[in-house]
Amino acid sequence: MATGQQPIRVGIIGTGIFAYRHLRAYNAVGADKFQIVACANRSRDKAEKFAKEAGIPESAIYTDPKQLINDPNVELVDALLPVQYNWEIVQAAIEAKKHIIFEKPIAHNMEDARKIVLAAQKADTVVAVAENWSYHSLPRAVAKYVQQGGIGEIVNFTYDSARPYNPNSPYHATAWRQQPQHPGGYLSDGGVHDMAHLVPILGRFDQVSAFATKRHSIHVTEDTLSTTVRLANGAVGAANFTFCSAGLKKMRLEVHGTKGTIRLTDDQAVELLDESGNPAETTTIQALVANPSGFEDVEGELYNIYHVLREGASLAVTPEEAFHHLAFFVAALEAAETQKVAQVAQV
Repeated sequence: MATGQQPIRVGIIGTGIFAYRHLRAYNAVGADKFQIVACANRSRDKAEKFAKEAGIPESAIYTDPKQLINDPNVELVDALLPVQYNWEIVQAAIEAKKHIIFEKPIAHNMEDARKIVLAAQKADTVVAVAENWSYHSLPRAVAKYVQQGGIGEIVNFTYDSARPYNPNSPYHATAWRQQPQHPGGYLSDGGVHDMAHLVPILGRFDQVSAFATKRHSIHVTEDTLSTTVRLANGAVGAANFTFCSAGLKKMRLEVHGTKGTIRLTDDQAVELLDESGNPAETTTIQALVANPSGFEDVEGELYNIYHVLREGASLAVTPEEAFHHLAFFVAALEAAETQKVAQVAQV
C-alpha cells in the first residue's frame, strides 16, 4: 500500500456522548481510511470505557489532551469538547503540526472564533470545523441550483426551524450545556446547523433584527428566536428558530426568486414552482446531487476530511464560514437585547 493510501491515524479528545457517534461513523467509512489510535478525557474511567469500545491500547489513553496531541502516532486530532476549549485545542494542534477537526460552534465568543480563523489561514495543517449538516446532499444540490440562477435573483425567503422540547435528552445532562458559555446556549449550538443549510443557498447574512424568548428553564438561556434578515445580496427574509415545539422536529425553507420559488423540507424533500407559480419538475435539482460515496451527515463529514488530507480535496465548510454561522446568532441575540438592527460581524 502506498504511503498516501495509509489510513489516517486519529486521536479523539473528549469521550462523551458524541464520541461514540464519531466512532460509528469512522467504522462506517472504513478501516482502510481511518484508524483510531488514541483517546483522551480528563476522567480516566470515561477514557478507558471508550478505549475498550474503540480498541485503543492502554498506552494510548490520556487524561491530558496535549499529551495526545503530541503523541507521534496521532495524525488527526478529533476534538469533541465543550466549545469554550476550542481555541486552546486548535492552537495546540497547529503548534504540534497536527491536523484537527473540532466540534461546532467554532468558538464560545467572536474573539476566539476570529483567532481560530486567522490561525487556520496561516497553518501548515488542516483546521476543520465538524459541521455535519454541511454534508447533507440535497441542501447542497439546492444551493447549487439557486446559486446558478435556477430561480433567478433571490427576492425573499422564510425559514422555520422547530425542534421539540425534550427534558429527557441526554444532552441536557452535560455540564457545559447546563452552564453554557456560548451565546444563546442551544440557539447557537443547534442553530449553526441551520446556517450550514441556509448560507450556501441564500448567501451571507448582513443585518438582523430580532425578538427572543425563554420558555424552559432547562435550556438556561433564550430558546426561541424570531429574526428579520437582510442578506448581503440585498434580499430580505425571516428566520425563526425554536427548541420548544410540542414534539415536532421540522425545518422548512421557502425562497422566492424572480424566476420561481423553491421549497426545501428538512434535508429530504424539495419542491419547485415556475414563474407562474405552478409546480415544476425537480429533475434538474436532483441531477446536482453529487454523493457517489453515499455517506451523509457525520459519515460524510469524515469521508470528506479523509479526501482533504489524502487527496487535497476542499472542505465543505471552512472556518471562515463557521465564523459566519456563529456571527449571525451573536448579532441576532444582540438585536433582541438592544431592540436595534445589528450587523453580522466579519472576520
